[in-house]
Amino acid sequence: VCCTRAFISYSGKYKMNPYAVIFTYSFDRDVAVYLFATEDEAKAFLTESYQEELRIDTEENPRDVESEISTDRDDAKITTLFDDHEDVTEFRLGSVYL
Repeated sequence: VCCTRAFISYSGKYKMNPYAVIFTYSFDRDVAVYLFATEDEAKAFLTESYQEELRIDTEENPRDVESEISTDRDDAKITTLFDDHEDVTEFRLGSVYL
């Protein structure tokens, strides 16, 4: 389950969620960041997001794609191939420091 709050409370103090899944796109300046309390939650979200994006690119909008996900599920990449360019979506497990 994705956390929508950047902080979680421990003993009345605030501590940053230690894990983030970061999406970047070659075709857009936006960067999506989703925060999680555990590494397992973050890796599950990264894997599910990767699989859904791959499904959309290959089934809903049949395109030629190259895709890869690391064996430890901490990063993934989808390259959508067009005649005149490539669109790259990257998914990474990381941390956000404020």
